[in-house]
Amino acid sequence: MATPIDQSGYRVATEQIAPLVDFLVERQVGGLFVGGTTGEGVLLSVEERKRLHAETVAATEKRIPVLIHVGTNTTRQSFDLAVHAAEIGADATVCVTPYFYPVDADSLVSYFKTIAAATPDLPFLVYDIPQFANNTISPALLARLVDEIPNLAGVKCSIGDGQAIRRLIDATPDSMLFLAGNESIMLGSLAMGAHGAISGLSTAVPEPFVGLIDAFSNGRMQEAQNWARTINRLLNVLGNYPRIGAIKQILNKRGVTVGDPVPPRGRVEAPVWEQFLTVLSK
Repeated sequence: MATPIDQSGYRVATEQIAPLVDFLVERQVGGLFVGGTTGEGVLLSVEERKRLHAETVAATEKRIPVLIHVGTNTTRQSFDLAVHAAEIGADATVCVTPYFYPVDADSLVSYFKTIAAATPDLPFLVYDIPQFANNTISPALLARLVDEIPNLAGVKCSIGDGQAIRRLIDATPDSMLFLAGNESIMLGSLAMGAHGAISGLSTAVPEPFVGLIDAFSNGRMQEAQNWARTINRLLNVLGNYPRIGAIKQILNKRGVTVGDPVPPRGRVEAPVWEQFLTVLSK
């Protein structure tokens, strides 16, 4: 889910959260992932993230699950966000690896164990996006987390290497969720055993992603393949622009006010939504 930002560029426009939630619920998304990569969570202060999380949980009115991203670069801040997520009634917490600095496996285990223990009664998912975070969740690390974190519920994986995804899916116990985050190979990830998908682009254009998941889940493979092709054509357009700026411009054009990206990332002025409509009309 994108995060509405006010004109200051740094504060969450909480009054715009409910319209965005309604927009997504009406288009039949299965849940919300709040404050993740597209949600610019790591660019906001802890207090702003708490405002975002609380308002989103309230706006859903329990219509769909809310997964709160609590990852930061310090154990203390992530722990604090996890406790708050439990207090406001989130359905699960999700935590990215610490980013920028390399972190060894033992330290990653300690980090995730501490944050998961903050909310022992909530499902806890780990978030693997090494192309941005610099640290990854290997199958060996996942095996340790499975053994040592009682409330571990699964993995949100945004890597783009199909073989690496397969190895991580193979290492995920049957009782846990594997949620695919790479949009261009989403259908392939589902075919390999992913249980669902979390897509940043779907915050602005949920229709093809909802269509793909529904078609695949109900055995309509040709339709699922058609949706996958549409998604990749949209991604080809999106790749010409700064991603978050383009996604926010689409939402603004669709009548859902979310403002601009957190600076220094700027707005996108090009007619991205109009180009998307051309793809979607084919």
